[in-house]
Amino acid sequence: MNKKIKKSLAVLMSIAMLMSAFAPNIFAAIDASLLWEDTVVTAEREYKLVSGVIQKDIVLNSTSGDSQNNCFVLEVDLNNPDVSIVAGYNDGDADGWGRIPVRDQAYALEETRDVNVIAAINGDFHNTSTGEPAGILVMNGVLGHKPNARPFFAILKDGTAAIMDAGSSLDNVQEAIGGGHILVRDGKNVAPNDKLQPRTAIGIKADGSVVMFIVDGRQAPSSRGMNYPELAAAMIALGCVEALELDGGGSSTLLAQREASSDLECRNSPSYGYERKVATSLAVCTTAKPTGIFDHIAFSETTYMCAPYSSVRISTKGVDVNGYEAALPSGGSLKLRDTSYGSFNGSSFRSNGKVGTTIIDYVLDGEVIASAMIEITEEADNIFESLVKQMVQFIANIFNMFNLLIEKLFPQAIVK
Repeated sequence: MNKKIKKSLAVLMSIAMLMSAFAPNIFAAIDASLLWEDTVVTAEREYKLVSGVIQKDIVLNSTSGDSQNNCFVLEVDLNNPDVSIVAGYNDGDADGWGRIPVRDQAYALEETRDVNVIAAINGDFHNTSTGEPAGILVMNGVLGHKPNARPFFAILKDGTAAIMDAGSSLDNVQEAIGGGHILVRDGKNVAPNDKLQPRTAIGIKADGSVVMFIVDGRQAPSSRGMNYPELAAAMIALGCVEALELDGGGSSTLLAQREASSDLECRNSPSYGYERKVATSLAVCTTAKPTGIFDHIAFSETTYMCAPYSSVRISTKGVDVNGYEAALPSGGSLKLRDTSYGSFNGSSFRSNGKVGTTIIDYVLDGEVIASAMIEITEEADNIFESLVKQMVQFIANIFNMFNLLIEKLFPQAIVK
């Protein structure tokens, strides 16, 4: 096995131990044994949005270390009475076709349906010239686009989720968007083969919770994308017994508002370099309200990466029981558990060059109430490497913008 992969796996185990010690109510981790062929998990970070909703950043690779994929996941517990999933379209009005980014669809939903959107992903394939969805669209029980021969994801009137075949009855459907291929059925990988692409998929676990999945692509070596069988295997590894492909390619977008934040931020790296206009979306909403009462500490990262002799800023915020920002209690402080790796001054950790992992604790009244990990590794980017990556990404964005221009000049009816 590649040395980098071995090292990453060791760090991942340490992270898992840390998470289990300080966050006992987390969703299950991805089951690496169910991933496609020789795929392994090299990093997995988990962020709580509100009670019942988490977001994960997962890095996958082959054992040879040459097939990296950056994946972004939302897991939604629909058994939580404060949580729901709704379908979005353009500016909320399906009387006329159009396209806007997922972010703007989320804002439109908040205005037109009086919901609080904390996460969202892109939805169905669509006509790039008109914005007409390729499949069914149901918003708040109202049919916006007629069903056809395509399967679809639905939220039923009782609040549960379903992936339904073309021709299924709509009598019990409250929200719905169309999709492409069925990827997983009864826990089995039924995906056809296809080339590597950025992908979006949605799945349902045996307990009824919903998994929304994005994998970046067209950005190798950072993230190469997945074919359908790989995508299906990833959904199975995340616990899905049913899964459906949604629009991918440059449309793949995942937004999430993490704890103590009021901003929907794009967590993945869309292949065009920006959030593309799409027709439909799926939004995760909460009815939970801020209490203003401190409940726990949220670190900006569960694991901070630091190159030897470099520094990294450690950020913390107070959070109420519903995930909203709350004032930090006085008297708390950050303390480095093992000072042999460096020093901590104010809000910054400074490495002394020693490679390894250490833990930083938030201490209040002599008790550790939250912790995060600091990994000091030569694999972390120093300032020069960060600049190089930014330049490479800038060039890639120019190339992708050229592709977008070609798409506009020569539109196809349905795109991936």
